[in-house]
Amino acid sequence: MAGCSLTMSPVSVFAQTAVRRSVRRLAAAASHAARGPERAFAGASPTTFLSHHSHAGHSRVPVAPLRRGVSATARAILDAVPVPEKGEPAAQKPSSSDEDEYKWAPRDPKVHSLEGSLVILEGVGGDVKPGTLFDIGENGTTAVLLSHREPKTFALMFDASGGKDGAPSLGPRAVVEIGDKVSVRKKSKFYMPNELDVVGRRIGALGEPLDGGPIPGGAGRDVALSENAGSQLFREPPSVEDRKPINTPLVTGVKPLDVLTPIGRGQCLLLTGEVGTNLSQLGINAIVAQTEMNANKNVRCVYGAIGAAAFDSGASAMKTLQDAGATDTTVVSCAPDASLTERYAATCAAFAVAEAARSLGKDVLLVLDDFTGLIGFSREMGRLSPQLDFDEDTSENAPSKEQMVEYEGMIINALLAERRRFLGMTLQRVARMNDKLGGGSLTLMGVMYHQTGAYRGKAASEKNSGVVGESGSVVVPQLPAGFGEMSAQMREKITAAIEVKKQQAEKFKQEQEKNNAVSALGSKHAPEHNHTQPRPLVEEFMSITDGQVFVESFDSTNGWVISAKDSVSRIGSPGAAGPLMSMNMLQLRLDVMQADDMSVFGAKGLEKESMRDRSAAIRGVLRQTPGSTSRLSEQTVGLYALQKGKLVGMNSEEAFAAVQLAIERARVEMPELLAQIDNAPSKKLTKQIFEQLETLFADGEGKGK
Repeated sequence: MAGCSLTMSPVSVFAQTAVRRSVRRLAAAASHAARGPERAFAGASPTTFLSHHSHAGHSRVPVAPLRRGVSATARAILDAVPVPEKGEPAAQKPSSSDEDEYKWAPRDPKVHSLEGSLVILEGVGGDVKPGTLFDIGENGTTAVLLSHREPKTFALMFDASGGKDGAPSLGPRAVVEIGDKVSVRKKSKFYMPNELDVVGRRIGALGEPLDGGPIPGGAGRDVALSENAGSQLFREPPSVEDRKPINTPLVTGVKPLDVLTPIGRGQCLLLTGEVGTNLSQLGINAIVAQTEMNANKNVRCVYGAIGAAAFDSGASAMKTLQDAGATDTTVVSCAPDASLTERYAATCAAFAVAEAARSLGKDVLLVLDDFTGLIGFSREMGRLSPQLDFDEDTSENAPSKEQMVEYEGMIINALLAERRRFLGMTLQRVARMNDKLGGGSLTLMGVMYHQTGAYRGKAASEKNSGVVGESGSVVVPQLPAGFGEMSAQMREKITAAIEVKKQQAEKFKQEQEKNNAVSALGSKHAPEHNHTQPRPLVEEFMSITDGQVFVESFDSTNGWVISAKDSVSRIGSPGAAGPLMSMNMLQLRLDVMQADDMSVFGAKGLEKESMRDRSAAIRGVLRQTPGSTSRLSEQTVGLYALQKGKLVGMNSEEAFAAVQLAIERARVEMPELLAQIDNAPSKKLTKQIFEQLETLFADGEGKGK
């Protein structure tokens, strides 16, 4: 796979280390087993051989089979049989009949504690995979395994058919008590409803209807039945062999995204900003654009209203999408007062709905608004199961919570490594599949609001470099070197100029504070405030995902102000649209940042003025009214004007007006050309197309001063 590593998603490459991780776990198991014969299972063979990969090749390492309790790592690898007490007969592994396999639980699992619809189990073992169904007690309560954190297991209780009109409902069917026996249905997994049943619907974490419509899959749907069902609630991330390189663009219809941070089909992109930057609408804008730009609807869309967007269980988002024509979009949400566990389950359900469409060969855009469920449930597991499996290892070299460990080529804290593994296993589900598996893709745009001020003032860089969409702050220059040696007249001029800049900066600051106060007043009680994340966690997601869009501010007229400095797509040119790549679109980010630097460090007046004009023209071209869709052909016209010198000397407003005039002219004179560009987003522009675009500015219309 080395040949495609440069175009593979970092999240995709993340899966390559699964084999190495398994080898390390097997080695750890071997280390535990080597401590003494008392570790062996009763009734097991004296020695088991494990195949171990090394740089020298494959070697076979003799390992004594492990008994129950030796370590959580070993239990997660081997399907253990409990060691009998003295005087009792050795435990025998049950037969492989369906009935025995359905009920067998070798570690005598039981209920440890309860928190709402979340049941914490003990004795299950890490070899039971997420998505597996449990029977709890004797009264028909069912649960689905969400995750392990040794020595505990976390599952979501539900009533498979006892909800409204026979739909699945959250919570136990009957009273569940601590100590109740648990039966592990090892062959039964939780399946979401069929893809056709959820198109254009608003559903919950279990596939239950939230829009008052018919029950997806019918009343009394058997969630364990795979026939005529959708995807499993939990799936193993696709392997490297199951994927293919990301080289097809997904045009979002939002100019700053498509030009500055292009997203490819199968990519995982983070959207982050403070409360008030309206990230939800940014994601919805991208969904609506798929309907407007793709007449054949070849991009399937799913919207996860998980965090603040769940204030009405996603009803407002659904209405916005339907009013805009995106009637085929599925909205997955939860109750406004849903627990973190239920929000996590809804997150997984949104992924499952998207995966079901991908398995049919479709390209899917999943907008997850937001990561509250994923992050919050990870914290819940840490709170409810504070003991790491490292505690069972008492050897001299055993890792501890405070120690640094090697994980995916990094040396990080053990707790952080555990969290990254949990987060990564969900994000790794984002992928573009190979042709043998249908060639579909799942693209993720995930929303995460960061805390107010986290990237301003002392908490961040003082220099606001590369902001696209605003005029920028007034920079007060410092006294130049050798100021004291200059003539009195020159010193007086410089001092006066600096004083003017100070007054302008103070005026700008007051205006900004006034605008911020108005914005804060309007968003003071915004539900997003309850779902913000600290800066370290935001940056952790930045390191896991394939890029991020950093939104500085939002205006109802001019749209989103995006930081060119902090926004990046790590897929780069393979995920960018061909027509835009024909005109060196990636240079724009550097131009904006250079313009900002030149305003402070530029030595020549003409050079500074040129870069300032260039930056203003870029901001004008990329400006977009919220709710509108910018087609690829329209973006191409704007970028052509910008890169071919048609906007030289124009300010932001003039550049915007000139481009709009050229677009209107193109719609009248060359609609076939615009359709050709829109229908082939991966193709670069030909010489003939360049010549046709030039005619839009041939008579001086749209030209710069």
